[in-house]
Amino acid sequence: MHTHSFAAQVERALGTATEEFTATGNTGAAFAQAIVRAIPQAQHFTLPAGGRLFDDGLRGLDTDLHAIRLPYPVITLSFADGARRTLVVAQELHEAGQNTIVVRVAVDTGGGQGWGFFPCTAQPEQRHDDGSVAWVCFDSVGGRLDRTPMHEAVMAAGRSVLELVEALSCNNVAAEVVERVDPAVNARRSRQGKLALYEVRRLVVKVGDVAHAIGAPVVDRSGPREHLRRGHIRRLPDGRKTWVVCCVVGSRALGVVKKSAYAVEVERAPA
Repeated sequence: MHTHSFAAQVERALGTATEEFTATGNTGAAFAQAIVRAIPQAQHFTLPAGGRLFDDGLRGLDTDLHAIRLPYPVITLSFADGARRTLVVAQELHEAGQNTIVVRVAVDTGGGQGWGFFPCTAQPEQRHDDGSVAWVCFDSVGGRLDRTPMHEAVMAAGRSVLELVEALSCNNVAAEVVERVDPAVNARRSRQGKLALYEVRRLVVKVGDVAHAIGAPVVDRSGPREHLRRGHIRRLPDGRKTWVVCCVVGSRALGVVKKSAYAVEVERAPA
C-alpha cells in the first residue's frame, strides 16, 4: 500500500478548478471549494487498496448513527484501487442538537489528467438489520441522487470512513508516528510552489507490553494447520471494544492455509 496522502495534490488541483468553475458559474464550484477548504483542517489517513478494512458488517460501531463520531472533526482518507486514486473528505456537522457525518469524494481522473470530484455530498441515513449503513446523496440544489452510479461510489467511500471509525474505537488501537516533518520544510516548499509534506502515522494495536502494526502477524504454533487468523474487533462485557491482533496460528508441519491480511496507516498534517 502507499504511505502518503493525496490531500495536497487534491488541494492544488481543485483549488484551480474552483476558480475556473466560479468564473463560469458552474454549480460544482461549491463542492470543489468545500473539499479545498477542509483539507488544511483535516487529519490525513491512508487506507489499503480499495479503502476497505473489515468485512464484519460494521458490528463494532454504535447502532445509533447520530452517536458515531469521527476521530477528528475533519479527516481525509487516501487509497488506491489499481491505478485509480481516491481522496475522501469527511466532516462532522452538528445541527438541531444532532451529530452527523458529511462525506465528499475526489477521484483521480486517470491518464495523467489530474483530479476530479463528485458534485454531491453524502450523509448516513439508515442502519439496516445486518449492520450495514445506507447513505443519502444530495446534489447542488438539495435533490437526492439515490441509485445512481455516483451515489454508489460515494456510499462506498462512506463505508471506508465508518470502517476507520470502527478500528479507532478500539481501546487498544493507537496512532504511531512513522516519520516527522519539520514545519520549516513545508514553509520552504510552499515558497517554492511545491506540495506540502505530511507527518506519517500508522495504526498499531497494543497487546500487553508489545505494539503490533495492524496487519503484521504474530506467531502462535498451537492448533491445526498454520494459517493467518485475521484481526478483528471484540466487544468486551463492560462495553469496551478491543482489537484482537492478526496472528499466525497452527502447526506448519500439518500444512499452511494462506489468507490475505490488511493494514492501515495514518498521516497527520504538521502543526
